[in-house]
Amino acid sequence: MGGLDEVVQLVKRWGLADNEEIEVEPLSGGVSCIVALVKSRRGRWVVKIALPKLMVKEEWLADQWRIFREAECLRVIREVVDSNAAPMVILEDRGSHAIVLEYGEGGVTWKKQLMEGVVDPNVTDRVASIIAKLHRETNKRSDIIKKFEDQNNFLQLRIDPYISHLIRKHHDLERHLTNVIAILLERRMAVVHGDYSPKNILIFPDGRLWVLDCEPAHYGNPVFDIAFCTNHLILKAIHLASMKHLEESGRLWQNYWMNLKWDNIDELKREGVKVLATLMLARIDGKSPVEYLTEKSRRKVRMLSKSLILDAVDSFEELSKRVAEVVVEG
Repeated sequence: MGGLDEVVQLVKRWGLADNEEIEVEPLSGGVSCIVALVKSRRGRWVVKIALPKLMVKEEWLADQWRIFREAECLRVIREVVDSNAAPMVILEDRGSHAIVLEYGEGGVTWKKQLMEGVVDPNVTDRVASIIAKLHRETNKRSDIIKKFEDQNNFLQLRIDPYISHLIRKHHDLERHLTNVIAILLERRMAVVHGDYSPKNILIFPDGRLWVLDCEPAHYGNPVFDIAFCTNHLILKAIHLASMKHLEESGRLWQNYWMNLKWDNIDELKREGVKVLATLMLARIDGKSPVEYLTEKSRRKVRMLSKSLILDAVDSFEELSKRVAEVVVEG
């Protein structure tokens, strides 16, 4: 049993449907889980089943317990950010490595809007505010640290397939990338979502904004999240040859730090820029490359990100300036 058939059997076992034909539709967007929309007379839900091997070209294994870290993170977001900032967790099935979530009727991903050329500063501001509040409100909370201190999911889902994989491909970057790994693993300050990207932000017609898909969540260095999200705007700016997308990446970056409201953040900012440059390369030569870049754009991003890493650029203004030169070239 596997795939959608497994979803049907689990839904029946959970009692989420009566003796009826259940509608099951696969949902796209990720590589780590079977994700399906389930419809029955009782309602609509999203079912997620963690896969032991992720659906990418190269071998990528990860412990399936990560799905329950996602459930815990979604609960924390609803608690400390806003009850409307993430879907409700309906059910967890430990034996099947599965969870059931509230379905977001009518939502559209921020990625879809950005890829269609739609840039809305109000959305960008809220995206920055949400992740800053998650970091701010989970800082130094002992109960949170206890729940999220294990970093194995982050190692398996981000450090190894993204950064360690780069070291295996780009030996000239080893010293710089090893330093980035230390930055991410040794500074532990807040709950890190770990997959804070436009595809995991759902926008609703009524103005709500949901944060989704946080399997890599852990207690760690918050710069990862803002670097991860900013990177996606930068890559889309290069893909679309769009200065407005690049300008929006700057808006996201600046608003995050303003909303964080922490003192003495200069060092964190510098670390964040180094992580950002690394992630630019990771989404080209890591195990999970972005799917929309042309080979020409991939070469440009590879050359740009390697220069940023080798030059140890730690200023967002300098990084943005160099990206702008690539965007203008088209």
